[in-house]
Amino acid sequence: MAFSLGLRVGADGAVNDVVMGYPAWKAGFGPGMKIIAVNNKPFSGAAMMAALKQAKSSPQPIEFIVTNEGEFRVIHVDYHGGEKYPHLERVEGTPDLLGDILKPLTPAAAAPPAAK
Repeated sequence: MAFSLGLRVGADGAVNDVVMGYPAWKAGFGPGMKIIAVNNKPFSGAAMMAALKQAKSSPQPIEFIVTNEGEFRVIHVDYHGGEKYPHLERVEGTPDLLGDILKPLTPAAAAPPAAK
């Protein structure tokens, strides 16, 4: 959730971190909150993933019921980008530094020299 909503959430629904500038932060999430429900379903990792998938094809925001210091509140996160994960992309015209670093670890480089 960190790269899509900007939330780092524990298995129990505890909000461990909120990434500044991301949709969850803009909606009012903060560390220390606990997510009780997502789109009217009890909190679980599966419920979070289902909400992300549903939001991608729906104009409705994702609805969270959270608790913080004994008070409950509803937070709506207007996010429709689906799941996001970091990945590397090659920049054409620049040296392949990562390839050079990994070259000694490739099977061809690790193979012992052929016997004569």
